[in-house]
Amino acid sequence: MSTLAELESALRRELASDELLDLEEDFYSKARKLLNDIRRAQSESAGASRVIEERIRETIEKLFLFRLKKELEHLLRYGEIPKKSIPQEERQVLISINKILSAITQTPIKEGKTSGEGRAPKSGSPTKLSLVVFRKPYSKILLSEKGVLGPFAPGDVAIVPEAVANELKRSQVLEVIADFET
Repeated sequence: MSTLAELESALRRELASDELLDLEEDFYSKARKLLNDIRRAQSESAGASRVIEERIRETIEKLFLFRLKKELEHLLRYGEIPKKSIPQEERQVLISINKILSAITQTPIKEGKTSGEGRAPKSGSPTKLSLVVFRKPYSKILLSEKGVLGPFAPGDVAIVPEAVANELKRSQVLEVIADFET
């Protein structure tokens, strides 16, 4: 990317698609170079360069934030960083968010609080389960020694441990359809 037109074209393509589009890893480095070139030219001719610099800066900010929104939605839905080609700066933000989430979710959930993950009780017999429908997005439910359920989107139906269902029902994340034992 070497011009404002190319930068604006990247923003238009991103806005036109619901999917996150591939973008070179050095995209923002090139954008910084473009801004620096404009600033150097600005010292020679003040008027037009300031307007162009402002448009470039605003376009970069909009593109970065719009893409970050799509990347966070992907992270929420699938629990992973998108496997697309994304700029280094965006990847760094997502890695930082994953580290923070990991640090947060290593602590057990207290009664009445949810952190985006529910923990199932230790195995015992009989197991009480609930058939539920999710009303809000929810990242994942950790099942002791059995793995992970999720992520969930509004309208998803699942069978989860009754204790988790009750906790998430109190938080209005899901609705319990039926309870049963195995």
